Amino acid sequence: MSNLPAILERKPRLIIALLAAMAALMGVFTLPPLDRDESRFGQATAQMLETGDYVRIRFQDEARNKKPAGIHWMQAVTTGLLTGPEARAMWSYRIPSVLGAILAALATYWGGAKLVGRQAAAAGAALFAVSILLGIEGGIAKTDAMLAGLTTLAMAALAQLRTGGGKKAALVFWAAIGLGILIKGPVTPMVAGLAIIALLIWERKFNWLKPLAYWPGPLMAIAIAAPWLIAVQIATDGAFLRQALGDDLGPKLVSGHERHGGLPGYHLLLLPALFVPAVMFLIPGVMRAVTAVRGKIDDETASAACFLIAWAIPTWLVFELLPTKLPHYVLPAYPALALLAGWGWVHLAQSRPWMRSLYVLPAFFGVIILSALIAAAPGIYGPGWVIGGLLAGAFALPALGAIIETIRGRAASALILALVAGLAWHAMGRGIAISASADLRLADRARTAISDMAAERGLETASLPIVSTYTEPSLVFSLGTDTQLVEWSDLGTLSNAMSAPHITIEDTSRAGDDLANLEALETGVCAVRELPGVNYSRGDETVLIVRLHNCPSQE
Repeated sequence: MSNLPAILERKPRLIIALLAAMAALMGVFTLPPLDRDESRFGQATAQMLETGDYVRIRFQDEARNKKPAGIHWMQAVTTGLLTGPEARAMWSYRIPSVLGAILAALATYWGGAKLVGRQAAAAGAALFAVSILLGIEGGIAKTDAMLAGLTTLAMAALAQLRTGGGKKAALVFWAAIGLGILIKGPVTPMVAGLAIIALLIWERKFNWLKPLAYWPGPLMAIAIAAPWLIAVQIATDGAFLRQALGDDLGPKLVSGHERHGGLPGYHLLLLPALFVPAVMFLIPGVMRAVTAVRGKIDDETASAACFLIAWAIPTWLVFELLPTKLPHYVLPAYPALALLAGWGWVHLAQSRPWMRSLYVLPAFFGVIILSALIAAAPGIYGPGWVIGGLLAGAFALPALGAIIETIRGRAASALILALVAGLAWHAMGRGIAISASADLRLADRARTAISDMAAERGLETASLPIVSTYTEPSLVFSLGTDTQLVEWSDLGTLSNAMSAPHITIEDTSRAGDDLANLEALETGVCAVRELPGVNYSRGDETVLIVRLHNCPSQE
C-alpha cells in the first residue's frame, strides 16, 4: 500500500511541477537585483535587448567571455515579452531559472520512475523540488537552475536507455547535451560522460548505449551548440574561447578563483543544510543502495543503485577536488541523491527507531543552521530579531515535526511535513526575511532616491548622468547601462567638470582622504540622500551618499 499523499500519487507530474514552481518563485518578485553574478547576467541580457547584438556578451563596455549565451537568450525572451529592458525589473530575467527548476524536478521523476519505482521517484522528486539549493538557484537569474534541468533531463534519458528506451530517449539525451553546452559549456557533457565511463568500467556492459549512436542525435547536439560558438568566435576575433578557457575555466582548475576556494569536503559539509528536506531520508536510501550493490537484493535494484552512484559520486568528487568551490557546483548531482532519498522514504518503516534517530541527525543540524539564517537577516539588517524569530519559527516547526515523524517511522506525515518545511523556508527566508532587510538593498534604494529627488525638481531621471564609487553590478542593472563606475579619487573631478544636472553616488567605505575631491562633491548640490547599509559582496558596512547637482533652479 502506498504511503504517498493521494494527490501526489494520482497526479505526480502536476504536483511536482507546482512544488518546484512555488519554491523557486518565493522571492522572485520581492528580492532586489543580487550581487554579483545575477546582476551581471541581467545587465548583459539587457544590453542584448538594447543593442540587438545577441552574439557578443557584454557588461557595459567589458566583454564577458565566460559562459555561453543560452541563458541570456532565454532571459531576453521572457524580459522582452513581460517587461522590457527599460523596466529594470529583475523578476522577468529570473523566469528561465524558475523553468529550469521545474524541468529538473520533473526530469528527476521521469528518470526515477524507471530506476526506483513510481512511489520512490515521486517522493524523491517532490523533496528535490522544494530543496533549499534548487529553490535558491531557481529564483536567481543565472545559469545554474536551467543547467540542473538540462543535465537531469540528459541523465533521465540515460536511465530510460538502461530500462529499454530506444531512439526517442537517445534523441532527448543529445538535445539536452546540446542545450546544456549552450547554457554552461562542458558541465552537462561532463556529468553524463563521467556516469557512462563509471558504469562501463563497473559493469562492462555496452549494449544499452547503442541507441546513442543513432546518427541524428549527435548531429542535433552539434546543430544546437555550434552555430553560436562559431558566430561568437568570429565576432570576438577568437577571444571568446581563449578567455573562457584560459581566463575563466583555467584558474578554477588550479586555484581558488576569485577568492572562492575551499578544502575537499566543502560540499559534503554544506549538504545537511542545502539538501533539506530530502536529507532526512538520504542515509537509509544510501544504505539500501549499498545493500543492493553488494548483491543482497535483486538485480534490477542493484542496476538502479549502480546508476545513481555513478551519477552522483564521480561528479561530486570532481567538484570536491576542484580548488574553486561554490555551493551550487554540485547541484547536477542532487537529483541522484533525491532519488536515493525517495528510496529511503519508501523503506523508512523497515528500520528500527534508534536507527531512524541517527538518520535525521544531519537534517537536525541543517534545520538549526537554516533557522539561524532566517532569523539573522531581519535581525541584523532589517526590522529586528522579533520578526526574524517569528519567521524562523514558521520554518522550524514543520521541519522539526517532519524529523519527529521520521523517527516514529510515519512515512506519509513525515513527507507532508517535509514538503511544507521546504516551502516554508523559501517563503520565510527568501520571500520575506531577505526581502525585508533594507540594509541589503543599497542599489534598489539608490534608484528610488534618485527617482524621488529628480521628481521633486521636475527632472527626468533618464536624462541624468550618474557617476558612482559604489561599483557593484546591481547598481548598473538598477540605474542603467550608462551608469559610470569610477574610483573614489575621480568622483569629485568628474562632478566638477559637469555643468548640467547630474547624480553622484559616494560609497563611504571606499572614500579616501583627498579633501579637494571631497569639497568638489559639495559643489552645486541641490539634494542629498544618505543610505546606510551593507555591501554584502565585500562584507563592508557603508553609507551611500546620493547627491543631485546643478538643478536648473540654481543656475
